[in-house]
Amino acid sequence: MTKRVKREDVAKLAGVSAATVSYVLNGSRRVSPEIEKNVWEAASSLGYANQSEQARECGERVPQPNTIYYLTEDLFNVYQLEAIDGFRRAALEKDYFVHIFDTRDDSKKYMEHILRCPPEGVYVLTAPNSFTDEDLAKLRDVGVRILADFARNTYIPGVSYVMSDMFNGFEQAVRYLYENGHTQIGYVSAFDETCYYDFRLTAFKTAMRKVIGNHLPAVEYGSILCYQTTEESGREIMRDMLKNHPEVTAVICTNDLMAMGAIKEIKKHGLRVPEDISVIGVDDIKASATFNPPLTTIAQDGKSYGNFAFGALYEDIKTGKTGKYIVPMNLVVRQSTGQVRK
Repeated sequence: MTKRVKREDVAKLAGVSAATVSYVLNGSRRVSPEIEKNVWEAASSLGYANQSEQARECGERVPQPNTIYYLTEDLFNVYQLEAIDGFRRAALEKDYFVHIFDTRDDSKKYMEHILRCPPEGVYVLTAPNSFTDEDLAKLRDVGVRILADFARNTYIPGVSYVMSDMFNGFEQAVRYLYENGHTQIGYVSAFDETCYYDFRLTAFKTAMRKVIGNHLPAVEYGSILCYQTTEESGREIMRDMLKNHPEVTAVICTNDLMAMGAIKEIKKHGLRVPEDISVIGVDDIKASATFNPPLTTIAQDGKSYGNFAFGALYEDIKTGKTGKYIVPMNLVVRQSTGQVRK
C-alpha cells in the first residue's frame, strides 16, 4: 500500500509550516508569491494535491486541516463561555480555527455533519447519552483526534479524556467549612442521583464522609428546575433547603450562578451571608469576585481550563498520543463564608 503523503511532508519539503501549506492550498490566507510557488511545487512533486482531490472524488473522508470542532450542550453558561474563549485563543496561537456547536437540539445532525466534513480534532463536552461512546468510536475511525469530558462510564481506546479534580476541590471546601465550625453542610444540586456523568454530587458526599463522617448530608435537587444551572434554579433549590433543612449553616452549590441565586434567596428570608449561612460556589467566574458578598468558590478558571484542553488535543493531533488529564482545582476564599453562627 502506498504511503499517504501528509501536510507535514509538504511543509518539510517546502521549508514552511504545516499551517502555511493549508493557507496556500486552500487559498485561505495570502502569502508571498515565492512561498506560494514553493508550496505548490512541493505538493505537486509529492502528489499531495492530486491525492487530496482523488480522496474527495471517491467520497473518502479527509480531515480538514487546522480545524477543530467544540461540542457543548451548555453554550450560554458563563463558565462555558470563558472556557471557549481560552480554548479559542490557544488554538489561534497555533493557527487552528475552532467551530462551536451547540448540540442540545439535534446531536444526530451534528454527528452526520462531522462525519461528512471531519476536522482534525473534536472536543466533546456533551452528555454521554447525546454523543455516545459509539459516536466517539466512529469519529476516531475516520481519523479525527478526540478529547472528551471524563464523565463517562467507559473509556474508548484512541480517545483522550480531561476533567477538573472535583473530588479534591470539594474536599478542600468541606474541610475549610469544618475548620470554621460547620458540620451541618448542605448541597444545592442541579443534578439528581440519576445523573451519572456529573461528579459533583458524588464528590460532595465523599468529602462529607471523609472529613466529617456524615454519611447522609442534606441535599436538595429542586423539583422544577433540576438539570438547570442558573441563578433561578439556585433560588428555587435554596428555598427547599431552607424549608426542609433549617439546621444547615453552610451550603455548597453546583456552580457560581446557582450560589448567587442561593444567596439572594437566603437574604429574601431575612438571613445574612455569611453570618447565618455560608455559601460556596464552583467555577470562579468573573462575576463571583464582584458579587455582594464576594463569593467563595471552588475555582476551575474557565480560560485556563480551555487553554489546557486545547493543548491536550493539539498534542494528540500532532503526536497521536492519547491521555487522561486531571486539572487541579483550588478553593478561593472570599466574604460569602465565615465562622459558624453561635
